[in-house]
Amino acid sequence: MLTPYILQPDEGLPEFGSGVKASKNSTGGNLSFMVSKTTGGAPMHVHEREDEYFFVLAGRLTVTIGEEKSEVGEGGFVFMPRGVPHDWDVIGEEATVILMTVPAMLEEFLHEYHAAFADPDRRDRVATDFGIRFL
Repeated sequence: MLTPYILQPDEGLPEFGSGVKASKNSTGGNLSFMVSKTTGGAPMHVHEREDEYFFVLAGRLTVTIGEEKSEVGEGGFVFMPRGVPHDWDVIGEEATVILMTVPAMLEEFLHEYHAAFADPDRRDRVATDFGIRFL
């Protein structure tokens, strides 16, 4: 049985920090949910196992899904289904975005991927292990 919980605005799950609000462990694998202040983005890639969702709280993004490129501003929502190539980047200096995957995986992938970032071979293995393919 899952344990209910409430997090205050400055709180997150202890194993990941204040940005991660729901994880594989806390939701029984149902979803990942995090709030990220970001200055970057992600190159074109495909998730094989999960759907990805963004909700822009502040700032602007460019998002490409398949062949369609769009700008998304504050209050905008993005759905990127599994199997469909997509990328995204921040327009300007920073954006605050809610990131969600169904089923859960995003928090674990990002934790392992960033830890391996300096080693391209290890970084690629992490992506493969999580069913993510960079194009």
